[in-house]
Amino acid sequence: MNGNEFIKTWRRDGFSLRLYDTGRTGDYGKARLAYRFRDRGTLIFEGDDFFCSPMHAIDSLDCVYSLLGFLSLRPGDTDSEYFDGYTPEQMAWCQSGRAEWLSCLVCDGEERLSKLRYAK
Repeated sequence: MNGNEFIKTWRRDGFSLRLYDTGRTGDYGKARLAYRFRDRGTLIFEGDDFFCSPMHAIDSLDCVYSLLGFLSLRPGDTDSEYFDGYTPEQMAWCQSGRAEWLSCLVCDGEERLSKLRYAK
């Protein structure tokens, strides 16, 4: 993706997220990542504006689930201004039920990671 270094691909239930390292950091030293998110082959979101938490490796599932959490937001989940830059196609996707399904997958994945971390 435009000279960015490929990190990983996450796939599940027709969703696909490709992450790239831009080699840049934000104001607080957070890695700036680029991404392409597709649903059933259709590009829904693409950008280079995601800042991974410094607590997580950029190739970790924590990082993936964090980004997917933002991409799965729907009207009513946060302030309406969050969606001001969305295209009509992106809004239609958010309201189609697929964003809600993605949100469920994210919650499930985060719960599994938590159980792995704190298992004794």
